[in-house]
Amino acid sequence: GFVLYSQPIIPLAGSHPSEELLIRMVGRNGEIIAPGEFLGVAEKYGLITEIDRWVVKQAVNLAATGRHVSLNLSAESITSPGFLEFIEDEVRNSEVDPANLVFEITETALLGDMEQGHAFAVAIVDLGCHLALDDFGTGFGTFTHVKKLPISYLKIDIEFVRELIGNDANLHVVKAIVNLAKGFGCETIAEGIEDAETLALLRDLDVD
Repeated sequence: GFVLYSQPIIPLAGSHPSEELLIRMVGRNGEIIAPGEFLGVAEKYGLITEIDRWVVKQAVNLAATGRHVSLNLSAESITSPGFLEFIEDEVRNSEVDPANLVFEITETALLGDMEQGHAFAVAIVDLGCHLALDDFGTGFGTFTHVKKLPISYLKIDIEFVRELIGNDANLHVVKAIVNLAKGFGCETIAEGIEDAETLALLRDLDVD
């Protein structure tokens, strides 16, 4: 009953178009059920890693067609025995260019086990894939993670983007994240842009 939705990631500078894969569930009457309705239950009953495995399979198949896709991974999957090997097998047994795959992890996912999270991140990058730090700016170990992990993308959390116009505090945060990303050789992705004015401002701020 799962289906993937595609959220476009639009380049503002010179990088290539990408897309984030977001899971939904199809209900008995064909209605689309948001992830907030079922992912918590899946985590409670230990099924979230099976869902992540399904998403990885779909992502690899899509990336093998030449599409540049990113997908989210749960904290449980990052530390789950055999999950990394599963990803490696999926990538190596397909005709996918691993550079077309971006794995998104959150800071909170890393807080549970920094050592294992770091090992997972390094292995993903060694495989030829990319790593994105999701919901950036909302966690407690932000700068530590950027310094220690082989991250390609920092995703600026929607909390700082949604009210960017006329909000000096959010503006300063976005500027700081962009400068930090440039210093560490990362690209920035802003989440939740819904109007042309915000888009123009983000372009002026050099968000990628």
